[in-house]
Amino acid sequence: MPASTVSLTIPAKADYVVLARLALSAVCRLTPLRAEDVADLKLAITEAAGGLVGRDPEQTLSFEYRVDGDRLELKIAGPGGDLDDDERELGRAIVAATVDEHSEDHDNVRLVKYLRAVE
Repeated sequence: MPASTVSLTIPAKADYVVLARLALSAVCRLTPLRAEDVADLKLAITEAAGGLVGRDPEQTLSFEYRVDGDRLELKIAGPGGDLDDDERELGRAIVAATVDEHSEDHDNVRLVKYLRAVE
């Protein structure tokens, strides 16, 4: 299957992250991921986006979902969030437990889930 990419831009407000979760669910239908893997990814994207949500209503969060060969890659870009260190650390731990790879800087997060055949 050729690579497929879906992009979504929403206001950088926590209330809109549900739209990113819905888009992720739709993209996951193109993959062999099991329901529990999709649930994990939805949790990971919620935590990752939560760390980027800002207070300025003019700012946005951008999501890119890419299915390419044996992987689903999620990129999130935003204004950088207002979480304290404990909240940020908890979010990182949840992300690490639910994806195969992740990286972040102040205003970007990259998550990777490897696609394995359903057994």
